[in-house]
Amino acid sequence: MPYINRQNDVILADREWLQQKRYAGHWTAAERARLKGLLRQYNVSWRGDTRHVPWNTLLERVDIIPTNMVATMAAAESGWGTSKLARVNNNLFGMKCGRSCSGSNGKVKGYSQFSSVGESVQAYVHNLNTHPAYASFRESRSQLRRADQELTAANMIHKLEGYSTKGSHYNNYLFAMFQSNKQLLNTY
Repeated sequence: MPYINRQNDVILADREWLQQKRYAGHWTAAERARLKGLLRQYNVSWRGDTRHVPWNTLLERVDIIPTNMVATMAAAESGWGTSKLARVNNNLFGMKCGRSCSGSNGKVKGYSQFSSVGESVQAYVHNLNTHPAYASFRESRSQLRRADQELTAANMIHKLEGYSTKGSHYNNYLFAMFQSNKQLLNTY
C-alpha cells in the first residue's frame, strides 16, 4: 500500500500542477520542460505550442488508480505475493515483457523483472494510464471526475475492460475479492 500511495501522490502532484498551468498565459523554460516531460511520459503528442496543449488527453492520463484497486489486482495476480513471478521478478501484476517493456527480460522468461515492488507498481500504473487497451478505463475515470464523483476501487474495477481474456468474469472476480478483503485493505 505505501508504494501505491507514493505513486498516486506523485501523479496527483503532477495533475494539480497541470490544472494550475492549464490557463496560464506565461510559461518559464523550466515549466515548458516539465510539461514536455509529462507529455512524453504519458505518450501524448504535442507540437510545442503552449496555446495548443492537448489538455483533455493529458489530464485523462495523468490521474490516479484507486489504491485498493491496485492492491486487489496485485493480490489477485500474484497470489498475495507468493507467486514465483512476484518472488523472483518483483512482478506483482503478471506484466509480460514485450518490445517496449519497461523492465528487463526477467528470470521468469517472457515476464518483466523489476528491481523493487515500487518499480512494479509504477510500471503497472503507467501501463493503465498510457496503453491504448485501457483507453475506455481512462475515459470512465475522466467521466467520474467530471461528475465530481470519487475514484474508488468499487466504482472503477468494472471499468477495466480488456485487461483479461476472461472479460467481465475477471472483473467480477476482482470485485468479489475486493469486497471480501475490504476491511483488510482499509487498515492501511
